[in-house]
Amino acid sequence: MLVALSEVLAGHNGTFEFKGGEEYPAYVNYVFMRGFNAMFGIALAPLAYLTCRLLRLPPAFAAMAALFVTFDNAITVISRFILLDAPLLAFTALALAMLAGFYRQHARPFSSSWWQWLFGMGVALGLVASAKWVGLFAVALAGAYTIYELWEMFCEPRLQLGAYAKHWAARMAALIVVPVGIYMFWFWIHFAVLTNYDASAAFMPMGFQARLKGSPLAQQPYEVTTGSAIRLQAPGGAGYLHSHVHRYPAGSMRQQITGYGYADGNNV
Repeated sequence: MLVALSEVLAGHNGTFEFKGGEEYPAYVNYVFMRGFNAMFGIALAPLAYLTCRLLRLPPAFAAMAALFVTFDNAITVISRFILLDAPLLAFTALALAMLAGFYRQHARPFSSSWWQWLFGMGVALGLVASAKWVGLFAVALAGAYTIYELWEMFCEPRLQLGAYAKHWAARMAALIVVPVGIYMFWFWIHFAVLTNYDASAAFMPMGFQARLKGSPLAQQPYEVTTGSAIRLQAPGGAGYLHSHVHRYPAGSMRQQITGYGYADGNNV
């Protein structure tokens, strides 16, 4: 959706499909789109500096870390592509910075800054998980630190049970409810703006496909009746029942019937 947002901001009309090896038409402002993605790569340098400072490293070492990120060849290259890798890296770096800031507040539980860093980390985890599922490694890192911290408090005999339960409730709200809410929010927006049918919709449930504009399923009753055109799909979305005019070259020599995982006229 971030890539789609850059297309909208660049004035793209949605007709170019960005297939590999094709030249960009004049109406596709790919320079703006690449610049939009590059902003996420640019954000990595200040986030690296901030994280190092939050971990109490001297300013010189923090600046060195930011310079390493700035002149890293792989980051420079990947940030200029119209891909999700640059947002993924930026949100991962943001989550790490929020985690470092929250760690700094461990001696001041339930202070205003403690709550800010905690919920900031929850927002960052929601963003990184929404960018790509590989961002769940950042969620795992935050979860591992949370488990360690809660275990340390469990072993503290002076901590009252009510305060310990409050620590659990705060982390569940900030690190579970908030990220899941953000993840579901983006899917809600995605499905709200996804109104037209194309071949990629074949991976979605039939009920969802039937509600899309231009869907062949919308041209007939939703319930199967006499004369309905149907597609049979294996459980779990493994493939559609697919047949065509070709015959098996050996064995039965009859018409070929196979399973096919993509939308095709021979699936009907």
